[in-house]
This record gives sequence, structure tokens and C-alpha cells, in this order.
Amino acid sequence: MTAAHTFAWSWSLGWTLLVLPVSLAFLRGRAPAWLLRRVTPRMLRMRGVAGLVLWASAVTSGLFPLVGARTDAWYPVRVLTGPVAVLAAILLVAVTDTVERRRRRKAPAASQ
Repeated sequence: MTAAHTFAWSWSLGWTLLVLPVSLAFLRGRAPAWLLRRVTPRMLRMRGVAGLVLWASAVTSGLFPLVGARTDAWYPVRVLTGPVAVLAAILLVAVTDTVERRRRRKAPAASQ
């Protein structure tokens, strides 16, 4: 086993142990109390989806060296699972947060 393989395995394991459980908890609507006060359930779910996208991107980028996919034939797949996936996750969270904050501002006052 080379140093590149060791790094790829530890990279994938680290992302799986740190990001995957948090993302799945967000998808199920579980979060710390301080976060639940700040976000809506939709925002929390979208952060979970974005976390899963980041996790998948990190794990696949770590697995490419393990399977020997270093050729130019895999370049489009590497681009899609790398920077494009990260940008998609960032945009997903940003757009959802913006829409939910605007929706909160426009919500009618509750009658008493």
C-alpha cells in the first residue's frame, strides 16, 4: 500500500465519519437547539442534502486513485464530482436560505 492509497482511504474514512452522520441527522430534522432556532425545517433538510453532495464528492475524489482512474478519459467525471458538486452544494444552501428568509419576512402577522 502506497502513501497515496493510505491518504485516499483515510480521506474517505474521515469524510464518512465526520460529515455523513451530520448530514443524515439534518435530513431527519435533528440538530442542536441553537441551530433549530435559527433555521426552518426546509433549510435544515437542504443543508443535509448539501452535506450528502459534499460527502459524495469527497469520497469519489478519494476513490479515483484507488481504482486507477487517472487517465484523461475520466476527466469529465472528475470535474463533475469535484468542483461542480461543491458549487452545487453551496448554491443549494444559499438559494434555500435566501428563499426561506424572504418567505419569513413576507409571512402575515398572526392574528390574536
